[in-house]
Amino acid sequence: MALFKKKAQSAPIQAPKGPEKIAPENPYLGREPIINREQAIIGYELFFRPGTTLKAKRLNDRNEVLAQIAKRLAEDPKAEVSYPEEVTDANLRDDDGKEVTQVTLPEIFYSLKTKGVTQSLGQHLGFIDIRVDQLGDELRGFPAIKFPLQIHLAEILEAIKTEASQVTETVEDPEVKKDLDDSGEPPAPEILQKLERLRSAGYKFVLTGLTEVFDGLDDILPKFRYIKLDLQKVAQPSSLIDYCKGIPLPRDEKSKGATNVLQIIAVNVHEPEEFHQARDVGCDAFEGFYFIKPDPELSLHRGEEYRKLLQLLTLLLSSPELKDLVTAIEANPVVSKHLMVIAEIDSRRKRDKPENIRDAAVISGVKRITRWTQLLLYADTKAKVALDATPLLQLVCVRAFFMESLSTKLGAGGGLGSSDLAFLVGGLSLIDNLFDESARELLSHFNLPGVVVDAIVDRSGILGQLLSLAEAAEVGDLEKCRHLCADELKTVTLDDVAQDSLLAIKNFVSQTQFAPEEDVWESANTADEDLA
Repeated sequence: MALFKKKAQSAPIQAPKGPEKIAPENPYLGREPIINREQAIIGYELFFRPGTTLKAKRLNDRNEVLAQIAKRLAEDPKAEVSYPEEVTDANLRDDDGKEVTQVTLPEIFYSLKTKGVTQSLGQHLGFIDIRVDQLGDELRGFPAIKFPLQIHLAEILEAIKTEASQVTETVEDPEVKKDLDDSGEPPAPEILQKLERLRSAGYKFVLTGLTEVFDGLDDILPKFRYIKLDLQKVAQPSSLIDYCKGIPLPRDEKSKGATNVLQIIAVNVHEPEEFHQARDVGCDAFEGFYFIKPDPELSLHRGEEYRKLLQLLTLLLSSPELKDLVTAIEANPVVSKHLMVIAEIDSRRKRDKPENIRDAAVISGVKRITRWTQLLLYADTKAKVALDATPLLQLVCVRAFFMESLSTKLGAGGGLGSSDLAFLVGGLSLIDNLFDESARELLSHFNLPGVVVDAIVDRSGILGQLLSLAEAAEVGDLEKCRHLCADELKTVTLDDVAQDSLLAIKNFVSQTQFAPEEDVWESANTADEDLA
């Protein structure tokens, strides 16, 4: 027996842990397609909401206070305490008590790199608004080749004006005036020098806010690769476009196949007539949702082959036998063509390449064929455009995946019973734009639940509210998104909207194209070296 007991080692004293830190929400909100003259998507303008970093800070500060209150009440249950105000998007203010209206570059980077916005773009460009004061070291590490940066003309002119006034004050010094006289031509404004350095390093800039030709425009235009024009605000669009395209651009050594002519993008193009006007005056691309409106020249979906699609969709919704399904698909060249493409993409993951329609049907499955038949109503079979670049198809497809994913955030499914109904609503939400019938008449072919039809036709019920939220997110309508999330869809947050939007987009990209070979964030280091 031991004379002395072994002294037990006490556990190391640890400081009490504070509340777990809350990470910033995803600032991504939505995107608007930019479409070329061949009606293929070339990129998107990306929308972000401000204040996500500040909101996380305010929430963490509040949690610290709540932890201190809890500790004090534990020591003295009768202690008088004052609880901090709830932190919401509506009451979020900066240290000066002002509403937060501007997105920071670190917030945009966080969304692009950490939250998957870059991957969601697939092969397409992402156009991003920035301010003149952000053209500095913050851009280091930014994948310039993937994200054209938009700058408003008014900010550039204001920077030039401010610098000019400072120079005027400085040249009152006789010594400074003598140096300027000896040097000959005055140096270019600092903002233009900065844009030139960044352009030479591979950054692509987009000029917005231009409405007319003015003295000094020739010095500004060569720094840019794109110009966005709101034709409703331009008095002589043809003359302005011709003038801009007549300005030669420096050779772009960083981009393959880059043209030395400014590319003109018409913005706020939401009607077919606006598209025709912009195309006729010489615009190269068009930003907006004009393609969702019926237009005989753009909508090639009213032939007999699309009636066959409706018939096939009716068959699919009745749970057909494989033999009957294969026969129906083989008789439908629209579905046959795209099903083989989709199945081949799937087969790369499953290592089981389809040899015929039957193989493709087995690989993809009835549910997926049903969904793609529904979505292929929106594909333009006569245009030589890839699935992922077809504007109407990608919009409806992403909307359907988004609504399906978001419906799972509703308490007990929001009474829907199945997220498949949400997908169905999203996928059929623009069907009345394809045929010369009302949506209610077209939907009557499918024996659909009444809640699905009412959601599409009247935007009523939970499904109708989900559809309204999807539409608001697509155009970056932050106020409408906030209203819907705070009112009808209380269990859905703006962060849910961001995350599920990206999930839906990535789902679409993964099913319609192969992953890009190059990591744009790794290649961004090249631009950094050029700037050093």
